[in-house]
Amino acid sequence: MRRVVRRAFTLIELLVVIAIIAVLIGLLLPAVQKVREAASRMKCQNNLKQVGLAMHNYESALGGLPPRGQSWVPYSGWGVFILPYIEQEPLAKLYNFSANFWDPSNASAVSQPVKIYQCPSTPANRTVSIITDDDAPIVGINTGISAAVGDYFAPNCVDAYWWPAARYAAALDESNCPALGLGTRRRFTDITDGTSSTLLVAEMAGRPDWYVMGNKQPTNAGLRFPNWWGPWASYQSCIYKTWSTDGFTEGGPCTINCDNSRGIYALHTGGANAVFCDGSVHFLRVGLDRDIFAGLVTKSGGEILSEDSY
Repeated sequence: MRRVVRRAFTLIELLVVIAIIAVLIGLLLPAVQKVREAASRMKCQNNLKQVGLAMHNYESALGGLPPRGQSWVPYSGWGVFILPYIEQEPLAKLYNFSANFWDPSNASAVSQPVKIYQCPSTPANRTVSIITDDDAPIVGINTGISAAVGDYFAPNCVDAYWWPAARYAAALDESNCPALGLGTRRRFTDITDGTSSTLLVAEMAGRPDWYVMGNKQPTNAGLRFPNWWGPWASYQSCIYKTWSTDGFTEGGPCTINCDNSRGIYALHTGGANAVFCDGSVHFLRVGLDRDIFAGLVTKSGGEILSEDSY
């Protein structure tokens, strides 16, 4: 009887199989990454939808939208005021509303991450070691408090420097330009441009790291207030800026995903998410016209904007 001899794989055959598997993995990996990013982008949109709904509920309960910040003492941002409306009542009870957000009495509260305020496309577990700056009573104090970050910022106004003088001045008016007032609850009836074409809050993600045109920078040296802006309990609002084509210089044609120092910035490919005053969420594309960009910020600038323009 003839004996059948089983041949093992040769080294060349094994190498061929390994090469085929490597090629398949290489083909599948980008697809998996795209699916993961699409899911993160949708989650980010849902976060902003929840923020918009919370602000609407706040407006219904208290007769106006939450202030984007106190004017000025005690210092707190809009993220603090809507805590009860995003199912964060325990955190709202922990937070001392009569003290500044960097006060030792608030150290425990501000260190708690709030998922709704963080885009899942950004690195997890980011914190900011708070050093006072900008309009704090005393600038440069290292508070020793580590705060969890938030990736969503409201506009204070918009630097539409290319507009004629009167329109430019109105766009830079931090008291009257945007939907959210400073130290005041603004009514929907004050938004005369229409709630469906006025921006409420948008992504300015990635802090305290500095990102420019999709690239994380080796240091945060060029980031405005890296130890002051970013905690979800902070002001989380700024002057929206346009940028040069390389993203490093303020003023220019770049409007979306240019620089997360000031303006609209996301770690998504092709654009950034924003919630409007009517509660709708839109993906603002890279390359958005700067007149449209500025017009979305102003609540009563008289601009006529159609949804297909952004």
